[in-house]
Amino acid sequence: MKHLYITAKRGFTLLEVVMVIVILGIVASISSSVIADVFEHYILQRATQRASIKTELAAQQIANMLSYRIRNTTLARQPSNLSNFVLVSDATNISDNVRTVLEWIGYDHDSFMSATATNDYRPGWNGFCDINASLTAALPNDIVTPGSNLALASTIMRNLTQNDIPNSDNPAIFFNDNVYQAASTSGGLPVNDIVYNVNCMGLTNAADTTCISSVGFNTATQLTFDPTAAARPNKRIVEHYKLAVSAYAIWPEPNPRTGNFDLRLYYNYQPWSGETLAKSNNFRTLLTNVTVFKFAESANTFRFKLCAQEQVGNDFNITICKEKAIIL
Repeated sequence: MKHLYITAKRGFTLLEVVMVIVILGIVASISSSVIADVFEHYILQRATQRASIKTELAAQQIANMLSYRIRNTTLARQPSNLSNFVLVSDATNISDNVRTVLEWIGYDHDSFMSATATNDYRPGWNGFCDINASLTAALPNDIVTPGSNLALASTIMRNLTQNDIPNSDNPAIFFNDNVYQAASTSGGLPVNDIVYNVNCMGLTNAADTTCISSVGFNTATQLTFDPTAAARPNKRIVEHYKLAVSAYAIWPEPNPRTGNFDLRLYYNYQPWSGETLAKSNNFRTLLTNVTVFKFAESANTFRFKLCAQEQVGNDFNITICKEKAIIL
Protein backbone atom coordinates (compact mmCIF):
# COMPACT_ATOMS: atom_id res chain seq x y z
CA MET A 1 0.00 0.00 0.00
CA LYS A 2 1.44 3.28 -1.07
CA HIS A 3 1.56 6.15 1.39
CA LEU A 4 1.38 9.73 0.26
CA TYR A 5 3.41 12.10 2.38
CA ILE A 6 2.73 15.81 2.10
CA THR A 7 5.36 18.13 3.61
CA ALA A 8 3.98 21.49 4.65
CA LYS A 9 6.21 24.58 4.06
CA ARG A 10 7.09 26.25 7.30
CA GLY A 11 6.73 30.12 7.37
CA PHE A 12 8.49 32.80 9.42
CA THR A 13 7.45 33.13 12.96
CA LEU A 14 6.48 36.49 14.36
CA LEU A 15 9.68 36.55 16.39
CA GLU A 16 11.81 36.03 13.32
CA VAL A 17 10.03 38.80 11.44
CA VAL A 18 10.55 41.16 14.35
CA MET A 19 14.25 40.26 14.53
CA VAL A 20 14.71 40.91 10.82
CA ILE A 21 12.96 44.26 11.10
CA VAL A 22 15.13 45.20 14.05
CA ILE A 23 18.32 44.21 12.23
CA LEU A 24 17.27 46.10 9.12
CA GLY A 25 16.48 49.14 11.25
CA ILE A 26 19.92 49.01 12.89
CA VAL A 27 21.64 48.68 9.52
CA ALA A 28 19.55 51.50 8.08
CA SER A 29 20.26 53.79 11.02
CA ILE A 30 24.00 53.11 10.82
CA SER A 31 24.01 53.64 7.06
CA SER A 32 22.05 56.87 7.27
CA SER A 33 24.34 58.11 10.04
CA VAL A 34 27.41 57.27 7.96
CA ILE A 35 25.94 58.93 4.89
CA ALA A 36 24.97 62.00 6.90
CA ASP A 37 28.48 62.20 8.39
CA VAL A 38 30.09 61.85 4.97
CA PHE A 39 27.81 64.51 3.50
CA GLU A 40 28.42 66.86 6.43
CA HIS A 41 32.18 66.34 6.13
CA TYR A 42 31.98 67.09 2.42
CA ILE A 43 29.99 70.29 3.03
CA LEU A 44 32.48 71.46 5.67
CA GLN A 45 35.47 70.57 3.52
CA ARG A 46 34.03 72.38 0.52
CA ALA A 47 33.19 75.48 2.58
CA THR A 48 36.66 75.46 4.15
CA GLN A 49 38.32 75.15 0.78
CA ARG A 50 36.22 77.94 -0.73
CA ALA A 51 36.89 80.25 2.21
CA SER A 52 40.61 79.43 2.15
CA ILE A 53 40.93 80.07 -1.59
CA LYS A 54 39.01 83.36 -1.50
CA THR A 55 40.92 84.62 1.54
CA GLU A 56 44.28 83.58 0.08
CA LEU A 57 43.54 85.28 -3.25
CA ALA A 58 42.51 88.51 -1.54
CA ALA A 59 45.53 88.43 0.79
CA GLN A 60 47.88 87.79 -2.13
CA GLN A 61 46.39 90.69 -4.10
CA ILE A 62 46.92 93.00 -1.15
CA ALA A 63 50.47 91.75 -0.65
CA ASN A 64 51.31 92.25 -4.33
CA MET A 65 50.07 95.84 -4.30
CA LEU A 66 51.80 96.68 -1.03
CA SER A 67 55.09 95.36 -2.38
CA TYR A 68 55.15 98.45 -4.65
CA ARG A 69 54.34 100.95 -1.93
CA ILE A 70 56.42 104.07 -1.42
CA ARG A 71 58.13 103.89 1.93
CA ASN A 72 56.62 106.17 4.58
CA THR A 73 53.31 106.61 2.77
CA THR A 74 51.23 103.97 4.58
CA LEU A 75 48.52 105.63 6.66
CA ALA A 76 45.82 104.28 8.97
CA ARG A 77 42.69 106.44 8.77
CA GLN A 78 39.45 106.55 10.72
CA PRO A 79 36.52 105.74 8.39
CA SER A 80 34.17 108.30 9.92
CA ASN A 81 36.85 110.99 10.08
CA LEU A 82 39.54 110.55 7.45
CA SER A 83 41.57 113.44 8.85
CA ASN A 84 42.19 111.29 11.93
CA PHE A 85 45.17 109.28 10.75
CA VAL A 86 48.54 107.98 11.84
CA LEU A 87 51.59 106.94 9.90
CA VAL A 88 51.51 103.15 10.25
CA SER A 89 55.25 102.80 10.77
CA ASP A 90 55.12 105.36 13.61
CA ALA A 91 52.07 103.93 15.35
CA THR A 92 52.61 101.88 18.50
CA ASN A 93 49.23 100.19 18.16
CA ILE A 94 47.10 100.90 15.15
CA SER A 95 44.85 97.87 15.69
CA ASP A 96 42.45 99.92 17.78
CA ASN A 97 39.29 99.28 15.74
CA VAL A 98 39.16 103.02 15.05
CA ARG A 99 41.68 103.73 12.29
CA THR A 100 40.85 100.71 10.16
CA VAL A 101 41.33 102.17 6.67
CA LEU A 102 44.73 101.48 5.14
CA GLU A 103 45.98 103.99 2.56
CA TRP A 104 49.26 104.13 0.68
CA ILE A 105 50.89 105.41 -2.49
CA GLY A 106 52.37 102.81 -4.80
CA TYR A 107 54.87 103.49 -7.53
CA ASP A 108 53.79 102.67 -11.07
CA HIS A 109 55.49 99.34 -11.61
CA ASP A 110 53.83 98.73 -14.99
CA SER A 111 55.36 101.73 -16.72
CA PHE A 112 58.65 101.08 -14.93
CA MET A 113 58.96 97.53 -16.30
CA SER A 114 57.48 98.06 -19.76
CA ALA A 115 59.40 98.55 -22.98
CA THR A 116 58.43 98.85 -26.63
CA ALA A 117 58.66 95.92 -29.02
CA THR A 118 60.78 97.70 -31.63
CA ASN A 119 64.26 96.99 -30.26
CA ASP A 120 63.90 99.92 -27.89
CA TYR A 121 64.48 98.37 -24.50
CA ARG A 122 64.34 101.58 -22.50
CA PRO A 123 61.87 101.45 -19.61
CA GLY A 124 59.09 103.98 -19.31
CA TRP A 125 61.05 105.59 -16.49
CA ASN A 126 64.31 104.19 -15.25
CA GLY A 127 64.39 105.54 -11.69
CA PHE A 128 67.65 107.47 -12.06
CA CYS A 129 68.19 111.17 -12.59
CA ASP A 130 71.31 113.02 -13.69
CA ILE A 131 71.71 115.58 -10.93
CA ASN A 132 74.32 117.73 -12.70
CA ALA A 133 72.36 117.80 -15.94
CA SER A 134 69.19 118.66 -14.01
CA LEU A 135 70.87 121.59 -12.28
CA THR A 136 72.09 122.99 -15.60
CA ALA A 137 68.93 122.22 -17.61
CA ALA A 138 67.33 124.95 -19.72
CA LEU A 139 64.27 125.03 -17.47
CA PRO A 140 64.85 125.42 -13.73
CA ASN A 141 62.25 122.79 -12.92
CA ASP A 142 63.57 120.04 -15.20
CA ILE A 143 64.67 116.63 -13.99
CA VAL A 144 66.89 114.86 -16.50
CA THR A 145 66.47 111.09 -16.49
CA PRO A 146 68.61 109.67 -19.31
CA GLY A 147 67.66 106.25 -20.66
CA SER A 148 63.95 106.71 -20.00
CA ASN A 149 61.13 106.55 -22.52
CA LEU A 150 58.66 108.92 -20.89
CA ALA A 151 56.32 108.91 -23.90
CA LEU A 152 55.82 105.19 -23.29
CA ALA A 153 55.30 105.81 -19.56
CA SER A 154 52.66 108.42 -20.32
CA THR A 155 50.79 106.05 -22.65
CA ILE A 156 50.84 103.21 -20.12
CA MET A 157 49.62 105.43 -17.29
CA ARG A 158 46.71 106.73 -19.34
CA ASN A 159 45.75 103.24 -20.50
CA LEU A 160 45.91 101.67 -17.05
CA THR A 161 43.89 104.39 -15.38
CA GLN A 162 41.33 104.21 -18.22
CA ASN A 163 41.13 108.01 -18.19
CA ASP A 164 39.65 107.91 -14.68
CA ILE A 165 42.42 110.27 -13.59
CA PRO A 166 42.34 113.60 -15.42
CA ASN A 167 45.97 114.20 -14.38
CA SER A 168 47.38 110.80 -15.34
CA ASP A 169 50.10 112.72 -17.19
CA ASN A 170 51.11 114.37 -13.91
CA PRO A 171 52.31 111.57 -11.65
CA ALA A 172 53.92 112.21 -8.29
CA ILE A 173 57.67 111.95 -7.95
CA PHE A 174 59.42 110.56 -4.90
CA PHE A 175 63.13 110.82 -4.29
CA ASN A 176 64.82 108.17 -2.20
CA ASP A 177 61.50 106.74 -0.96
CA ASN A 178 60.94 109.64 1.42
CA VAL A 179 58.50 112.51 1.66
CA TYR A 180 59.99 115.90 2.43
CA GLN A 181 58.72 119.33 3.32
CA ALA A 182 60.58 122.60 3.23
CA ALA A 183 61.26 123.85 6.73
CA SER A 184 60.24 127.35 7.77
CA THR A 185 62.30 129.72 9.85
CA SER A 186 60.35 128.67 12.94
CA GLY A 187 62.24 126.38 15.26
CA GLY A 188 65.60 127.84 14.30
CA LEU A 189 65.94 125.77 11.10
CA PRO A 190 67.27 127.37 7.93
CA VAL A 191 64.71 128.08 5.26
CA ASN A 192 66.27 125.69 2.75
CA ASP A 193 66.48 122.72 5.12
CA ILE A 194 64.28 119.74 4.36
CA VAL A 195 62.43 118.06 7.20
CA TYR A 196 60.02 115.19 7.50
CA ASN A 197 56.44 116.09 8.37
CA VAL A 198 53.72 113.54 9.13
CA ASN A 199 50.88 115.99 8.54
CA CYS A 200 52.28 116.66 5.10
CA MET A 201 51.98 112.93 4.46
CA GLY A 202 48.26 113.03 5.03
CA LEU A 203 47.77 116.09 2.84
CA THR A 204 45.20 117.53 5.24
CA ASN A 205 45.47 120.74 3.26
CA ALA A 206 44.80 120.02 -0.41
CA ALA A 207 46.64 123.17 -1.46
CA ASP A 208 49.84 122.03 0.27
CA THR A 209 51.91 120.46 -2.49
CA THR A 210 55.34 121.05 -0.97
CA CYS A 211 55.63 117.47 0.24
CA ILE A 212 54.35 115.37 -2.64
CA SER A 213 55.11 116.99 -5.97
CA SER A 214 53.63 116.23 -9.35
CA VAL A 215 55.68 116.26 -12.52
CA GLY A 216 54.91 116.50 -16.20
CA PHE A 217 56.53 114.84 -19.18
CA ASN A 218 58.65 117.48 -20.90
CA THR A 219 60.65 115.35 -23.34
CA ALA A 220 61.39 111.65 -23.70
CA THR A 221 64.08 111.96 -21.01
CA GLN A 222 63.03 115.01 -18.98
CA LEU A 223 60.46 115.43 -16.25
CA THR A 224 59.32 118.86 -15.09
CA PHE A 225 58.11 119.92 -11.67
CA ASP A 226 54.59 121.32 -11.72
CA PRO A 227 55.19 125.06 -12.18
CA THR A 228 52.14 125.88 -10.06
CA ALA A 229 53.64 124.10 -7.06
CA ALA A 230 56.70 124.93 -5.02
CA ALA A 231 59.53 124.11 -7.40
CA ARG A 232 63.19 123.31 -7.02
CA PRO A 233 64.04 125.73 -4.15
CA ASN A 234 61.91 123.54 -1.88
CA LYS A 235 62.97 120.19 -3.33
CA ARG A 236 65.94 117.99 -2.74
CA ILE A 237 66.89 116.00 -5.83
CA VAL A 238 68.82 112.78 -5.33
CA GLU A 239 69.92 110.14 -7.78
CA HIS A 240 67.02 107.71 -7.31
CA TYR A 241 63.36 108.50 -7.89
CA LYS A 242 60.02 106.75 -8.34
CA LEU A 243 56.85 107.80 -10.14
CA ALA A 244 53.37 107.14 -8.77
CA VAL A 245 50.15 107.68 -10.69
CA SER A 246 47.66 106.76 -7.95
CA ALA A 247 47.08 106.30 -4.27
CA TYR A 248 45.33 103.18 -2.96
CA ALA A 249 43.20 102.37 0.04
CA ILE A 250 41.69 99.27 1.58
CA TRP A 251 38.48 100.05 3.43
CA PRO A 252 36.53 97.44 5.47
CA GLU A 253 32.97 98.69 5.07
CA PRO A 254 30.16 97.27 7.24
CA ASN A 255 27.63 95.03 5.52
CA PRO A 256 24.29 95.17 7.41
CA ARG A 257 23.07 91.99 5.76
CA THR A 258 25.92 89.78 6.98
CA GLY A 259 26.98 91.71 10.07
CA ASN A 260 30.60 91.53 8.86
CA PHE A 261 32.60 93.70 6.46
CA ASP A 262 33.20 93.95 2.75
CA LEU A 263 36.82 94.68 1.97
CA ARG A 264 37.01 97.33 -0.76
CA LEU A 265 40.02 98.50 -2.73
CA TYR A 266 39.97 102.18 -3.77
CA TYR A 267 42.25 103.38 -6.56
CA ASN A 268 42.76 105.97 -9.32
CA TYR A 269 42.92 109.11 -7.22
CA GLN A 270 45.79 111.53 -6.61
CA PRO A 271 46.19 113.23 -3.22
CA TRP A 272 48.92 115.45 -4.68
CA SER A 273 46.35 116.84 -7.11
CA GLY A 274 43.83 117.63 -4.38
CA GLU A 275 41.82 114.41 -4.79
CA THR A 276 40.92 112.60 -1.61
CA LEU A 277 39.86 109.12 -0.70
CA ALA A 278 36.34 110.30 0.12
CA LYS A 279 35.88 111.62 -3.42
CA SER A 280 37.04 108.46 -5.15
CA ASN A 281 34.35 106.52 -6.97
CA ASN A 282 36.76 103.90 -8.25
CA PHE A 283 36.66 100.80 -6.13
CA ARG A 284 36.14 97.08 -6.31
CA THR A 285 35.34 94.52 -3.65
CA LEU A 286 38.25 92.25 -2.77
CA LEU A 287 36.49 90.01 -0.25
CA THR A 288 33.14 89.75 1.52
CA ASN A 289 32.26 88.46 5.01
CA VAL A 290 35.49 89.82 6.45
CA THR A 291 35.76 89.60 10.24
CA VAL A 292 39.34 90.79 10.82
CA PHE A 293 41.63 93.17 8.94
CA LYS A 294 44.63 94.34 10.98
CA PHE A 295 47.97 95.70 9.88
CA ALA A 296 51.26 96.97 11.25
CA GLU A 297 54.60 98.15 9.91
CA SER A 298 58.05 98.04 11.45
CA ALA A 299 61.26 99.07 9.72
CA ASN A 300 60.90 97.77 6.16
CA THR A 301 58.38 95.03 6.92
CA PHE A 302 54.63 95.43 6.58
CA ARG A 303 52.39 92.76 8.09
CA PHE A 304 48.64 92.25 7.90
CA LYS A 305 46.08 89.67 9.01
CA LEU A 306 42.89 88.93 7.12
CA CYS A 307 40.03 86.70 8.32
CA ALA A 308 36.83 85.85 6.47
CA GLN A 309 33.77 83.70 7.16
CA GLU A 310 32.01 81.16 4.98
CA GLN A 311 28.44 80.27 5.88
CA VAL A 312 27.77 76.52 6.11
CA GLY A 313 24.27 76.57 7.53
CA ASN A 314 21.81 78.95 9.10
CA ASP A 315 23.55 78.72 12.44
CA PHE A 316 27.06 77.57 11.57
CA ASN A 317 30.01 79.42 9.98
CA ILE A 318 33.68 78.69 9.54
CA THR A 319 36.43 81.33 9.69
CA ILE A 320 39.69 81.25 7.75
CA CYS A 321 42.59 83.61 8.49
CA LYS A 322 45.65 84.49 6.42
CA GLU A 323 48.70 86.48 7.42
CA LYS A 324 51.25 88.05 5.10
CA ALA A 325 54.52 89.91 5.55
CA ILE A 326 55.90 92.19 2.82
CA ILE A 327 59.52 93.27 2.96
CA LEU A 328 60.80 96.25 0.96
